Amino acid sequence: MQKLTDARNFLLKSGLGIKAKELLTFAEKGTVRCLQGDSTTNANFQINYVAHLILTDYAGNPEDLLFLMTKWVDENCPDRDQDALEFHVDIINTKAADVSIKVNLSETTVVVLEDNGTRLNYQRDADVRDIDMGTYFPGLT
Repeated sequence: MQKLTDARNFLLKSGLGIKAKELLTFAEKGTVRCLQGDSTTNANFQINYVAHLILTDYAGNPEDLLFLMTKWVDENCPDRDQDALEFHVDIINTKAADVSIKVNLSETTVVVLEDNGTRLNYQRDADVRDIDMGTYFPGLT
């Protein structure tokens, strides 16, 4: 679950002062999508899950956290819905809150069959924004 790990590391390095012991991350409602048939021709699979990130005793502004997560989702989930993030904030006191963030994620794993075994490679999502449309439509800027 590379995206969940990436989201966790992103928050820990965000500059918001989040400590690893205050950040719980887990996947829920997971499914695996794979093709039926001969796995020697295509054993690739996709996992879909709800990533759940919970910050305990967060002393910052929850909007700062949500803003950063919108940036992470934009960069890492190009095919997501506009309302990809869900959240819940539990105000503990005037100085801290527990913040729960959920995002639907999908990841594709490419399976490479080799002589000495099987290798699993995480595949980054294709992003239509990376395509130079000028190649297909000359004169388009």
